[in-house]
Amino acid sequence: MKNARARLLISARIASVGAALCLAASPAIAADPTDVLVDPPTPAATPEPEGSPAAGAATVTSTDTVTGETPASGKDWSASLTVETSIGLGTFVSEPQRQSSVTTAFVPSFSYKLAKDLSIRAGFSVVWYNVLDYATPLPENEFLMSDLAFTLAHGRIWKHDDSGFTLSGALTLSLPTSLASQFQNRLFTLAPSLSARLPVGPVTFAYTLGFGKYFNTTASSTVNCDDFDDPAECRQGREDNPDQGYESERRGAEVYLPGSGSSSFYVQNGLSVTWEIVEGLNLGLGVTIYNTFGTRSFEVDGLSSEHATSGRSQTDRLISSLELSYDVLKQLTVGVSLVTGTTQPFGEQGNDLVIFDFSRASDNITSLNFSLTGTL
Repeated sequence: MKNARARLLISARIASVGAALCLAASPAIAADPTDVLVDPPTPAATPEPEGSPAAGAATVTSTDTVTGETPASGKDWSASLTVETSIGLGTFVSEPQRQSSVTTAFVPSFSYKLAKDLSIRAGFSVVWYNVLDYATPLPENEFLMSDLAFTLAHGRIWKHDDSGFTLSGALTLSLPTSLASQFQNRLFTLAPSLSARLPVGPVTFAYTLGFGKYFNTTASSTVNCDDFDDPAECRQGREDNPDQGYESERRGAEVYLPGSGSSSFYVQNGLSVTWEIVEGLNLGLGVTIYNTFGTRSFEVDGLSSEHATSGRSQTDRLISSLELSYDVLKQLTVGVSLVTGTTQPFGEQGNDLVIFDFSRASDNITSLNFSLTGTL
């Protein structure tokens, strides 16, 4: 029961900030700004707030959508498993600022060719929190699952033969298998996306425009108080000290958190550049921003940030990544990457672009990642 409480509490944190996670960035699932993992090839997972354990748990190096092309093996199907270990830079900071964070993501996926350039793909992620050496309600050695994503992709909607410019598209359906989605009473998520690619010699430029709509049964997040042994841990209202507890309203066994509100939709914009140094050896640079909008609107008051604006709640997430990958074998790829993910793209003061950030190392918004991908 302690683990159940921890899961609910960490999910509450995710929902209240407006970004879950897209699951750790992994090559099998796409980034959806409200879950536990992160990954840009196809919008379907969600990133946690910066400083949270999963904020840098995987790589986000490509903004390409899943293509519908026939697998290189010539078969109509393919399967892959990616295992990626992410080490937050707070692990390498000297005391007393050190905040060690090590996570491992397991990302299985399966793809089947339906027709020429058209395929369907299924995938999910599971993150193992190996080391959490700082204050968090999530215990070490905990496992959290992302949403289960199904993607219908067309790898060649249109192609210009002379330049090689290719336009591809995808439609992703995500089911609420993650705790973050369940906390927001989510039914499913629909996320269409378009991706444009232009090869110039050994370098390929890509841009992805994506949109994700969350379908929830309620506009506010909830916690089921029947899952708690102690009623005081699932209370109604707010304590005298606003830093303790949370605004809530109880209806039967459910406690609603109207102050947070659920996410309504997000917009994704991503750019990537990939350089094939030699055959099998690739260097990729990617920058993706997710703008997530909530179901509620707020007015600016005396307690609001000086940068706050009235209107629908909004959370922005900026992810920058640099990855070097090598095909050791036809079915085996290894990679190393550096990823920075933040919900404050311009810093706390609004005057600092947070890309590949090392000055906030103890916050673990930047991570060093090592991956191994096997494909059948």
